[in-house]
Amino acid sequence: MFFVAGILILGCAVAGCVQPAQERAEAELCRDLEALGVALQNLQSVNATSSVGDIRDAQGEVQSARENVRSSAGRLADIRVNELTAAYEELSQVVQNIPNSANVVEIVQTIRPKVQAGTTG
Repeated sequence: MFFVAGILILGCAVAGCVQPAQERAEAELCRDLEALGVALQNLQSVNATSSVGDIRDAQGEVQSARENVRSSAGRLADIRVNELTAAYEELSQVVQNIPNSANVVEIVQTIRPKVQAGTTG
């Protein structure tokens, strides 16, 4: 059970960015991970007095929660890929707009901020 809790906490910690859309997606993923943790705890709490229906219901909760986690994780991944694509396209546009007469120092000064933003963002 501690292993499951550790994975859930790690999942929430990994989901740490500053963009509003990402923050919403991360919050949704964390909520879904928490719900999965609760569902797993409910499944672990079945005992000799539990009915087959209780066990199936608990397993159904785990399945539903797992699907929610997959969905919210996918949305978060899509947001991050879209932001990476936008950053690349912006950098590409900057490079394409460098005049042929520019010297290497000017080029480096032009593209370095975009590259640094892409590696630290």
